[in-house]
Amino acid sequence: MKWRCYVKHAGAALNGSKIAHMKGFHGGREAKEFLISNIVAEAQRENVPLSEVERKMLYFTESGWTLPDIMQVNEDFDRDYDQDEYERKVAKLVRNVDRRMRKDSPQDYEEWWAAIRFLQREDHYLSVMIRLAGLKPRGDQLRLFVTALGIVALILISIFFSIKYNIHMPSRGELGIFVWAVLVGLSVAYALARLVLGSKRTDGFTSKILERVVRIYQRVTGSA
Repeated sequence: MKWRCYVKHAGAALNGSKIAHMKGFHGGREAKEFLISNIVAEAQRENVPLSEVERKMLYFTESGWTLPDIMQVNEDFDRDYDQDEYERKVAKLVRNVDRRMRKDSPQDYEEWWAAIRFLQREDHYLSVMIRLAGLKPRGDQLRLFVTALGIVALILISIFFSIKYNIHMPSRGELGIFVWAVLVGLSVAYALARLVLGSKRTDGFTSKILERVVRIYQRVTGSA
């Protein structure tokens, strides 16, 4: 099997909300078995066939704990299976598990994401397929909503001051360019801040800024 070189970075797209970090897991083996048990159960629920080789390949890693016969399993997999097709199948199962847990079992959903994050500390083939699934933690969606709300609040404040103090407003085209530039600038600044300061400090700082924006808006509009 061609080992994907981006496994070490698989966690970059999955960092997110303040779900209890590494909750309930004391090792990579425990986290991996929790994830795999749910993926296999989802396959059974959907009547998606997973052979013994396919199930064992979920344990594949070049570091950390794995099955004792994983090298032989890997050889069998390379000989008899299509890697891309397998990854797509597992990624779909991962998405379905994530969707079902988010909807039906918040506690299991938190443990699911804690296991995903725990596993990202090492190189695991399973992390590659989780990355391919394109999952977004619940907290990421909430932050996107709050950020969008903050941007809308800034625009409304600008319009309010322009009307109150008779400030010249730009044309629709100029306003569109301005909004686009602001959004791009904010996105770049946010990405750089997460890279330099870390996700936790950046998210905390962003939350404080948005809270202040909301307070200013409430004071200006008298809705506090």
